[in-house]
Amino acid sequence: MHVQQLCRLLTAPPQCIAVAGVEVRPFGGSRDISGWIDLMCDAFVAADPPMRPWTTADFEKHFLSHADRSPDEIFLACDGEYRLIGSVALRVRSGRDRKHIPAIHWLAVRPEWRRRGVARLLVAHLERVCWQRGMREIHLETHTGWHEAARFYEAIGYLPTHQVTERSSMRTAPD
Repeated sequence: MHVQQLCRLLTAPPQCIAVAGVEVRPFGGSRDISGWIDLMCDAFVAADPPMRPWTTADFEKHFLSHADRSPDEIFLACDGEYRLIGSVALRVRSGRDRKHIPAIHWLAVRPEWRRRGVARLLVAHLERVCWQRGMREIHLETHTGWHEAARFYEAIGYLPTHQVTERSSMRTAPD
C-alpha cells in the first residue's frame, strides 16, 4: 500500500469552526468503544483500497498498547441525538531530536455527514489542541488511493511531504 505523507505548519491560532447541530467532545472511555468501532466501519465500508472492519481487539491493540496513542486523544463529533458521526485522533510521536511530533490519526466521518464541514470541524479542534500544547507542525498519512481524503487535506492547508513506497500493515488492517 502506498501512503502519502502531508504536513501543515500552524502560524496562528486555528480558528473556531461551527457546524449546526454538531458538537465535538472527548472520547468517553469504554462506553464509547462500540460506537467508535461502528463509526469506523461505516466510514470506511466503501474505501478503495478496502480496509477490514475494526474490532474491539483492534481498538485495544491500537489505542491501549502503544505509548504514542491513547483513547484520551480521540475527539468525537456527535449529532443532536448524540450519535457519533465523526472522529479524529491525535497521535504524538517522539522525533529524532526528541521533540513531540503531532499527527492527525484516523479522521473518519459517516458517509451521510460528509461535505457538511464535520471533517473540517474535527481537524480544527485537533489543531487547537496542538496549538494550546505549543505544537506548531502537524503531520498525517493517507493512502494514495484515497484521492478524496488527499484533496480534502490539501484544501485545508496540508502539503505533501513525501511518499512511503509500501506500508504492508495498512493493506488489510486498521493499524
